[in-house]
Amino acid sequence: MTASDVPQSNVRPAADGVLDLRPPKESLRAELCRLGFEYSSADQTGESWRDYQRGVLATFDDSGTSVKVTDVKTNLGRTLTLDELKSVTRIDTMTAAD
Repeated sequence: MTASDVPQSNVRPAADGVLDLRPPKESLRAELCRLGFEYSSADQTGESWRDYQRGVLATFDDSGTSVKVTDVKTNLGRTLTLDELKSVTRIDTMTAAD
């Protein structure tokens, strides 16, 4: 999947000369950004986001209802709903813990 394949419906139209490329506030993408993840890739099964500093992978499908967050060193993970993800303030892994 290339950048041109990313659904443009996620981009809100320009208003007053401002093109807002931020994800909707009530979305998995917004919460992943808040937690320090960045977009990695997408394919027919969904999207992958990573926090390289902490060694964490987040994957989700187009339903937008839940995301699986996995420590890439241990392969331990948990699937969280959007509401559960909103309550996360820190992710500790074998790579990084505060």
